[in-house]
Amino acid sequence: MFKRVPNAADPPDAQTPAIARHGAVHACESGVDDPSYRISTSLAPALSRVLTRGLRETEYPSIELLGLTGVEVPTIVLHGSGTKMHNTGWIGTASTPSTQEPSEALAAICTEEFPDWYGIETGTLVLDTVGLAAVPTSRLVVREGAPDAATLDSLLRTIFTRNHNRNVSTLCQLLVHLAGTDQYQVTARVAELGVPCRPLGRYGLASSLASPAPCPIDRETPAEITSSRRLATDQWETNIESGHTRTPGLAASDGLTPASDAAVTALELRTSTHEFASLLAGTTGAEPYTSLGVSPTMTLSETELAALVDVTPHYESCDWPVTASRFAPPFIRETIHSDAAGTDHESVLAGPQRVMTRIGVQDGSSITDFVDGWLSESGITHESVTDRSSGDPHFRGHPHDAAGPVAVVDPEADVTDDVLTSAGELIMTANRARRADAHLLVITPSEQAATWARDVLTVPYVRRQGDTAQLYTVPMDIQTTQGNVVVAPRESGPVYWTVSDTGRRAVYQGDRCLASGPVTEPIASYTFEAPRVRKRDSSLRVMTPAGDVRSQFASAEALHAEYLGVPRPILPVRPLFCTDVTVAARTGSSLREPPVPFHQFEGSDHQGRPEHYKRGLVEFIETYTRRTSTQPSADTSTAPRFVEQFQRWYDGHSTRSPPSRLRVADQIDQLRGRSEITDAGALTRHSWWAPADSLPLALAHGHADDSIVAADHPNTN
Repeated sequence: MFKRVPNAADPPDAQTPAIARHGAVHACESGVDDPSYRISTSLAPALSRVLTRGLRETEYPSIELLGLTGVEVPTIVLHGSGTKMHNTGWIGTASTPSTQEPSEALAAICTEEFPDWYGIETGTLVLDTVGLAAVPTSRLVVREGAPDAATLDSLLRTIFTRNHNRNVSTLCQLLVHLAGTDQYQVTARVAELGVPCRPLGRYGLASSLASPAPCPIDRETPAEITSSRRLATDQWETNIESGHTRTPGLAASDGLTPASDAAVTALELRTSTHEFASLLAGTTGAEPYTSLGVSPTMTLSETELAALVDVTPHYESCDWPVTASRFAPPFIRETIHSDAAGTDHESVLAGPQRVMTRIGVQDGSSITDFVDGWLSESGITHESVTDRSSGDPHFRGHPHDAAGPVAVVDPEADVTDDVLTSAGELIMTANRARRADAHLLVITPSEQAATWARDVLTVPYVRRQGDTAQLYTVPMDIQTTQGNVVVAPRESGPVYWTVSDTGRRAVYQGDRCLASGPVTEPIASYTFEAPRVRKRDSSLRVMTPAGDVRSQFASAEALHAEYLGVPRPILPVRPLFCTDVTVAARTGSSLREPPVPFHQFEGSDHQGRPEHYKRGLVEFIETYTRRTSTQPSADTSTAPRFVEQFQRWYDGHSTRSPPSRLRVADQIDQLRGRSEITDAGALTRHSWWAPADSLPLALAHGHADDSIVAADHPNTN
């Protein structure tokens, strides 16, 4: 449903733009450099006639008006299209017109309607430079009725003036179509290119609702007109009973029933991905609004259209903010029909630049390069992590945490790629983020990979059986205290690690235990009943635990044909990672959190809240806790912060309001397990499944101490 700019990783060449308007007409205002040539009256009637005549007198069924922040002052560009899309760049489906006649006809109309002092020129507007990653983009939608001329009067001019006073670079778009005799269908959008990143993921959306940023359309319009970014305001609430997290919860407004499909759609529109992509593509993109009870377009008369397009001349200056990869769009001039009096055209829209098509998210084809470009385009100050070891992030700094870790994850990538490929590495990264009290952003190349990563972080173990859980591992060698590498015969099957509810770690091959020991001791100190490898001279010797030579190999390849390296187990330091973690997938030039199965606890008839809470609570307890036989007063017999963890988990799996501590306590009483919720929110007679809450990271990650991390080297299972 939601449009996104396609993958922009492989352009045909370094000069062809991805987003452009070939055959565009630039109406350059006079008097920018010499104020004596400035025009003091509004040219809205003339611009309105250009649009209406252009639709009637050319073969274009659609004309686009772009009001944009130029090099120094705002300016306007017009573009006609014979298709449903105005983008003529290489990732669009619209082709450059086979003849220049319609473009020249539109330019001739501009020459006739605008004053002689105005400069009219045709050419190609390149929009790659404004960035392809989504920015906050508002679409004007009508709640009821039709706006009149008084309502629309100087609306876009007011938005431009306010944004320029705040030094916010802006791109306004009007798409105008004939809708009958003297009637015009208009789509209106405003993109703010100089403001921080748009909301990312469920927690970003919750934060944006809890502390909403100003919306240029909504703040300037009466009640009957609003913005696409505001449609979720009345349908969602942010509230969660917790003092342990920086991000609020997110639930449907009534809190009693699941969110409707329309509410979910309205929330998705708040991210701006659909509207910004539609703006760049030059399409109406009205599909998401069919169920929202608003009109995404306006049907206007010529008088009403003239009131709306009062955007030129506009002499208030605005500087483009200094960012890594968002710049004013260049204009490749082909024909100058008339020069603007007192204005150097280049001072309004600069000509072609040396680098204008391979920047930001287009710079490089790897997912890591894309993330670097996306962070830059989104205005995020970040740094690359060099000399990475296992579990280190790739970047630091993202929309939810100025210094938070950013991990690039792809389980389908080759192990030699510079991305996290295993669940064990991902849990190591989450462990480090948790201990640093940082918000972790995980970015994947596909929605399938994002779903996999989210599943790993939500349930950070392979499976549970009885009193043990099978752990995820990383393909890193285990060395004994003598410096030998532990291996196992390949023919005997895979090797796996478990941890018991009493805190004992063990490694198995089939039913045979190769070693075991407490999680509080380094793995190197365990007694392994397994072969180990020692390098002597130019050969690799496989020895028994007693030290007898079992076999010799001339190369590592020959060794690995017969033996498996025993991997290192990774213990999560939290029973689950559902707080302060965002997982997002690359979708074209933007990021999107994959959808969550919010109705997983629902019965066939959407049962009431108590039953819904009960079903969720039972699953949570079975997934993340174990029963203990000790007395409730013992520290080891409680699951600390149980209520807070359940609320956060529930918030990520449902669109209903999370239950309060008292309601959770009441549900626990009804389960009749003699457990109860303490005043501190802990669950008695239970403990968390992972006994690593206070374990040093070195031990949780299978090391003896943190200094060993630098000596990590992979095995090649």
